[in-house]
Parts: sequence; C-alpha cells; structure tokens
Amino acid sequence: MNSILEHKILSHFPNVAFNVVAIAASMGGIKAISEVLSALPSDFPAAIAIVQHMHPYSRSYMAEILSTRTALRVKQAESGELLRPGTVYIAAPNKHLVVNPNGTLFLSDAAKVNFVRPSANLL
Repeated sequence: MNSILEHKILSHFPNVAFNVVAIAASMGGIKAISEVLSALPSDFPAAIAIVQHMHPYSRSYMAEILSTRTALRVKQAESGELLRPGTVYIAAPNKHLVVNPNGTLFLSDAAKVNFVRPSANLL
C-alpha cells in the first residue's frame, strides 16, 4: 500500500461519513482505478461501486485483475446484493449498475445513457 496516495485520497474527506464510493472510467481506466484501490486499506469503511466502459459482449476479467492489486475484496456485482464495507463491486458488461437507497445493487438492461452501458450517470 502506498501511504502517500492513501493520505491524499482519505484527506479529501476529513470527518465525512459515507457508505459507498462510486468510481467511473472509460476504457483503459483500469490503471487509474488500480492506483486508487491499491492505496486503500483492507478495512476501508465503505463499499466501492465501479463502472467502466468495456466491450459489451465479452466476459470481463476486471474483478480478477483488480483483486491482485488491492487488499479489498473485489467481485462482479449481482442484482439484489447488499453493499458491504471493504468490498469493490464491478458492473457487469453491458449492464447499468444502480445503487438502491436501501443499499442493494441493481443491474439494469435499460437503454444506453450518453451512448454507453454501463453509465456513470446511473451509478
């Protein structure tokens, strides 16, 4: 873990409580996402939901790749799943990822938003 990067990230949120962090990236954003996740401690107190533009009809290996770069648990999101602190949820290819007010996830086949699915706007 890079303590300098961890300090930079966490110092932006002094005395702020939050349950979920949303991260969105275009294709190729995995490097930046990896840098952020690698700086977070294994006991990070919030869930992390990630959408990244990717090929819509190919299997995603993003969860497997990111799990080698962070101390956090990383998995592909499932509809109905309850958000858990210290867990990273990755949107499935060609599905919008929505965090419901009750803290559960919803994967949606709704129309593309700004030409993409998954869309950061719905996250």
